[in-house]
Amino acid sequence: MTARSGIAGYLRERRTATGLTRAELAKRAGVSEALIQKIEQGTRTPTSTALGALFEALEVPVQFREHAATILQSELTKLGSEWGAPEPAELDFLNGLAHPACYQAMPEMDVIAANEAYVRAFPGLEPGTNIMVWMLTDPAARVAIGDWEREAHLQVRGFRHMAPGLVAPERIEEISRLCSASPDWDRLWSTDIPPADIPRRPMRVRDPDSGEWVAMHIQMFRFEVPRRPWWMYALVPIR
Repeated sequence: MTARSGIAGYLRERRTATGLTRAELAKRAGVSEALIQKIEQGTRTPTSTALGALFEALEVPVQFREHAATILQSELTKLGSEWGAPEPAELDFLNGLAHPACYQAMPEMDVIAANEAYVRAFPGLEPGTNIMVWMLTDPAARVAIGDWEREAHLQVRGFRHMAPGLVAPERIEEISRLCSASPDWDRLWSTDIPPADIPRRPMRVRDPDSGEWVAMHIQMFRFEVPRRPWWMYALVPIR
């Protein structure tokens, strides 16, 4: 599956989940029904204007809008990256943060580096591991994270729609195989998430010292100067 066919499949599933026919979506978005059919079939690359109108009509979350904009850039023509490991200064910055934070590859969700607070909050989720595999197969995940079902579902759906075309097929197959050891995998993979539940909410994380639940904001940052293939994922307690 290519990245563009992934977008086509996502739009088709999103429209179906909202109960809209192509004609109804066309009227709501102000585009032709024939164009929607071609986009959903993957035979037509949408313009940014048409794609934006469809995203608005379908209430597509901002995370996927940014993902779609990235993979439709003409210069994105190959899978993978030849970047090395984080520089010492980047690791110093990460380790200088008081609350859980990591560098992670997106959308495959491999942990590149993590600070001490992150490793303590999520036992077993260390550099070199995959977040989604840990979430589905390590019992520690259900202990460390409140609302496990919702968080796991968001991860699986994000991987399903964003990985094709950006992650090597063999890596997608490997991650899927490892996750399939979980009895929840097939259900999370094949079911949709109601639009109202997609926006990222504060996450409850168990304090490793007190055992109490702590509500935390989630923030994700991309590196611009210098550019890096990984993102920074950071948590901060809600004051």
